[in-house]
Amino acid sequence: MKKKLFVPVLCAVALSATACGSNASSEKAETTTTEATTAAETTTAEETTTAPETEAAAQAVPIGQAAKIGEWTVTVSNMQILDSIPDNYGSFSPDEGNKYLLVTMTASNEGKQADSFLPSYPMDDDDTTAKILYGDGYEFIHTNLLGYSKSMLSTTVNPLSSKDGDIAFEIPDSVASATDPITLEISNGKEKVNFSLR
Repeated sequence: MKKKLFVPVLCAVALSATACGSNASSEKAETTTTEATTAAETTTAEETTTAPETEAAAQAVPIGQAAKIGEWTVTVSNMQILDSIPDNYGSFSPDEGNKYLLVTMTASNEGKQADSFLPSYPMDDDDTTAKILYGDGYEFIHTNLLGYSKSMLSTTVNPLSSKDGDIAFEIPDSVASATDPITLEISNGKEKVNFSLR
């Protein structure tokens, strides 16, 4: 008889302990959820405060104004949209349905060694690159006009020296004829400078 009474009592104690344990874990879950919510709110608040700083850093430099990026000081002096680009012994023509966006600039090497400005094929994160930004995230890379005498691509500049020249981008006629803003982004490692072209 004692054995028959012992088994139900043991089951009742086990159920009570399990029920109390579930209550404790649900309180723990509520505490964890509250802490996670507080952490998420803190993160959101931090992101909100850094957003204006990011926007301020991304403001575009107007044509004619110099900007420093890495060991370079860059000044964009002109932007033209052309059907073709004349050169010494002929001209360059874009593919059908496209035009050239030609950016004229000066790059000054402020470093202590000769360096290549806008390598044709960047190998390092510290190499300088350029692209056109348009509309809702459209990006256009530079066009390598082989033999173009004024090209800034792969131009070696000695320290404390400057080079004037052009970068060409092939863009669709629809972008060329639109009135939306066009931005030139020059990057060097994690640094970026945006120049307002239109």
